[in-house]
Amino acid sequence: MISTDTNILARAFLEDDPVQSKEAQEFLEKVSKAGELFISSYAILEFVWVLKVKKFSREDIYSAVITLCDSTGITIGSRQVVLLALEKYKTGKADFGDYMIMAEGEDNKTLKIKTFDVILREELKTSLEELS
Repeated sequence: MISTDTNILARAFLEDDPVQSKEAQEFLEKVSKAGELFISSYAILEFVWVLKVKKFSREDIYSAVITLCDSTGITIGSRQVVLLALEKYKTGKADFGDYMIMAEGEDNKTLKIKTFDVILREELKTSLEELS
């Protein structure tokens, strides 16, 4: 099993550097075909951030991440947390990182969050209870 950094995912997806993008795509294809690719939930979090900075829509980001999660030969760290956060992100208003916090909390039976984030507070009203 081999793990990959966010920059490999970004180069492969964005195709913004002819040499590195090709190398990243070939690496991902080879290692995933062998069933040996691990992608950390943190790499997914950073990958979403990169795509957001590059002005990709939530739907495009959702599609990119769900493709990784559903690909044969790829193991995603904290997969259930990533998938839950991704579903919330697709239709929500908060950042993906906020949904990762919510999803990991839910996965660990933590049903309250204290935050100063106004958008996250709005999301909490429909998902979790906010700690006053």
